[in-house]
Amino acid sequence: MTDAAVVGRILREYHLAGVEPSAVRWLAGSVRGDRVTYHLRGRRGPGLVVRAFRIDVPLDAQFRGGGTVAVTDWLCGRAAVLGWLEEQAYPAPRVTPTHSGDPVGLAGVWATLATSYVAGRPPRPGTDGMRLLGEALGRLHALDSSTFAGISGAGTGGAGDAGPGAGGAEASGGGAVGVAARRAAWHPETAVPAALGRLEAVQSLIPADQRRLLEQFRAVLLAVQQRAHLLPAAMVHGGPWPGNAIRTAPGQVTLIDWENAGLGMPLLDLGYCLLECHLDAGPPAGQPAAWHIEPDEDRIAALAAGYSRWRRLEPAEQDMLLEGIRFAAAFAGSIHLEQALVGGVRDRSMDVRLERLRYRLAVSEAVADLARRHLG
Repeated sequence: MTDAAVVGRILREYHLAGVEPSAVRWLAGSVRGDRVTYHLRGRRGPGLVVRAFRIDVPLDAQFRGGGTVAVTDWLCGRAAVLGWLEEQAYPAPRVTPTHSGDPVGLAGVWATLATSYVAGRPPRPGTDGMRLLGEALGRLHALDSSTFAGISGAGTGGAGDAGPGAGGAEASGGGAVGVAARRAAWHPETAVPAALGRLEAVQSLIPADQRRLLEQFRAVLLAVQQRAHLLPAAMVHGGPWPGNAIRTAPGQVTLIDWENAGLGMPLLDLGYCLLECHLDAGPPAGQPAAWHIEPDEDRIAALAAGYSRWRRLEPAEQDMLLEGIRFAAAFAGSIHLEQALVGGVRDRSMDVRLERLRYRLAVSEAVADLARRHLG
């Protein structure tokens, strides 16, 4: 299978005949792998972003979090999230249906989701860009997610989710999309048990110099699991950082790349952003040190100011702020350790990934202390 063949099927699926090869730009992934993304430039506008996932390959753990969900159902969940955001007039990419009107297409073994291309540039380094990123995230978390979930209450899952979506169909908001497809990748009810299971699987294989890292991951996951019922739920993005933000107006950034989005815990979203706001878009992959973080109070203060304009943390979230900041590292770390010790992926890139997570944990307490000053 070649890029030309996959793109040809996509063009037919979306009735885009006549698109010149020069108008197709590869963005990420590979047709030799399980997913690939293209930008199809439009004649009178920015065009479309089309993500294609193989339906004969299990969905990657970083997207499904835990449990099992079919690729097409998961893509329908992403489409439902973006459709709901459009109903809320929240700035985000908009779904483009197939020629038959379906939100998700099928081009051979590839399931596809097409969205509008968000034109612009990432926010410039500095406090103004961080404030706008904080506003975008706070505004998202302030939306009434019960209109998407078809449920009421502020819990993160459990009995509350056993309502309209429990039978695999949704009466309102999410359409005919099951519970698993509506949840964010980091939803604690599924993501935490899966991550703990991965850590248990490598317990007897872990080298001595990585054992403390494993125990740190486990402590974070258990803390979130034990207190998740105390924390509010909302629509979350799943990867808010400057590289997933585009400056689309003088006073606005628009978040892109919603693959990990859905119902989840806003604390984990905010915690991730408080760490990753220290990185500017596009740090060089060949320079591992460029991905390390030095806590910057100005950036944290600007992000907190923007976020607090729309939403204030609840006391239970304040108490769990450090674990919220560390959660992404713990979840990703469980995947990396399983790949390294069970899957046998023991190359330099894996060492770099684990070292990056060590740095995240090392600076997280300082970031949490600074964030508390400005979020209180």
